[in-house]
Amino acid sequence: MNATDHHRQSYFEAIVEAFDGMVYVCSPDNRIEFVNRQVLEQLGRDPVGEACHKALYDSDQVCPWCPEQDAFRGKTIRWEFRHPTSGRWFYNMATPIVHPDGSTSKLSLCVDITEKKSAENALLESERRLSTLMNNLPGIVYRCRADETFTMEFASRGSKRLLGFEPHELLGKGPHAYQRIVHPEDRKNMLNLVSETVAMRRPFSFIYRIRAASGEEKWVWEQGEGVFDDDDRLVALEGFISDVTAYKEVELDLRKENLRLRSSISDRYRFGDIIGKSEPMQAVYDLILKAAASDASVIIFGESGSGKELVARAIHRLSDRRAGEFVAVNCGAIPKDLMEREFFGHMKGAFTGATADKGGFLDSADGGTLFLDEIGEIGQDMQVKLLRVLDGVGYTPLGGIKLKRSDFRVIAATNRDLVKLVKDGRMREDFFYRIRILPIQLPPLRKRKGDIPLLIDHFLSTLTRGNEQPPHLPVRVREAMETYTWPGNVRELQNVLHTYVTLGKLDLMGQISDRSGEGQAVTEPPFSAGAGLRQRMDALEKKMLLSALEANRWHRGRAAEALQLNYKTLQRKMKMHGIK
Repeated sequence: MNATDHHRQSYFEAIVEAFDGMVYVCSPDNRIEFVNRQVLEQLGRDPVGEACHKALYDSDQVCPWCPEQDAFRGKTIRWEFRHPTSGRWFYNMATPIVHPDGSTSKLSLCVDITEKKSAENALLESERRLSTLMNNLPGIVYRCRADETFTMEFASRGSKRLLGFEPHELLGKGPHAYQRIVHPEDRKNMLNLVSETVAMRRPFSFIYRIRAASGEEKWVWEQGEGVFDDDDRLVALEGFISDVTAYKEVELDLRKENLRLRSSISDRYRFGDIIGKSEPMQAVYDLILKAAASDASVIIFGESGSGKELVARAIHRLSDRRAGEFVAVNCGAIPKDLMEREFFGHMKGAFTGATADKGGFLDSADGGTLFLDEIGEIGQDMQVKLLRVLDGVGYTPLGGIKLKRSDFRVIAATNRDLVKLVKDGRMREDFFYRIRILPIQLPPLRKRKGDIPLLIDHFLSTLTRGNEQPPHLPVRVREAMETYTWPGNVRELQNVLHTYVTLGKLDLMGQISDRSGEGQAVTEPPFSAGAGLRQRMDALEKKMLLSALEANRWHRGRAAEALQLNYKTLQRKMKMHGIK
């Protein structure tokens, strides 16, 4: 043997021994002439000289599945078979070896492919199940090309049940292509929405109309997303289309009913506990209905005393959350160091005196509505924590480690300029936009003076409940009340009437009248004996301080702003007049 032959033999031996399977050579009478290490390890002995069917498969006869005899006729054969004893799958290849003397042997390579076969079978079974599932869904599973009109290239058998078309009829650009059966008024908008949403790498979901094979118009809900390749290029759309006609018809009926209710509201003087039939209040009633039909966050803007909480309660009562709690929180009345505990609750032992677990506002509002009055008083640290809750992250009670979640709807209220708070850095911009989804502007009483007579009669009836008849208001008193600017809004009107019914005096920011006679002037005379200028100035100043504090719910900072005083001056004047 020369050097070249020696190298070839070395290469052959290295390859055969490294092969991860059985290698063996047989003579034409099926006697084993050579085996590699894998065969020796598999059998635990050297089978050279034995019949291959006996050594490898313990069979006295040539294996019936074996086509290896064709190898002796110069063919290379490949096939798969399952071992009759072990049940394992093998891949075999047999090829002829022609010797220099003209004789032929057969080289066989055998690899165990049981795991591969199991994976293939599992994949086939998974595909079968997926196909069964898709074709039995009450809708259409589809795939569209990423072309200009998103041409459908696959549709499940649900298309026959939903649309009356066979799946193949919806594909391509034929006469019944899916884009052609979409309602013409909805088609362009649908394509634009899909394009815009997919461009932002977001799933899409929307409702539109289609025309079925029978000519019937149906409403469908489509949801899906884009499929992108490794280079981030859009290659297809995949999604699901379902029939929502029944739900849409209910929604349309409800809209008609809402329109009927709105038209009837315009003829009424009250909406629940809210009194007023002026045009500004009719607009508020319309917004209340719209807000009640949604679950989005609402913010009510309005001056102090204008009835923001009444509006919030009306929205809650008309909403799907009416069975839950309405939890009202005055954010301005909670010390900043206690705010987290009040909102999130605390666990036993969280601080000195915490002898038991206690839930917070969020626990109470679960399934209902959380009304945040004076939302502008919440600090930025608390804004961040509330924002996480609103985004679905959850919250942890003080002293706790377990994350909790609460399903509630937020209705906020304020008499402050939140945009200015954002610009001044006192309110986070993301928090502002999260709570300001559905804004409602509540008009002050001076902007709806036509409602004052209704409010007067309502409060007089309420204050004298149980009596036979409410007290009579002199004409001059009514005129004074109807022309007064009411800086404290509806709350001030209610309090003034309460004072009048109880004490017989009408007090309008220092203008005092009693009910001794209809012809008596409402205002005090400019001068009366026994009272000097200083005394009258002091009395007027005290009344102005009290009115400003009342109008701002005794929030001293805002009262000082309203009076154009600094905070320390207001404190000094309150102390001088004995106001606590």
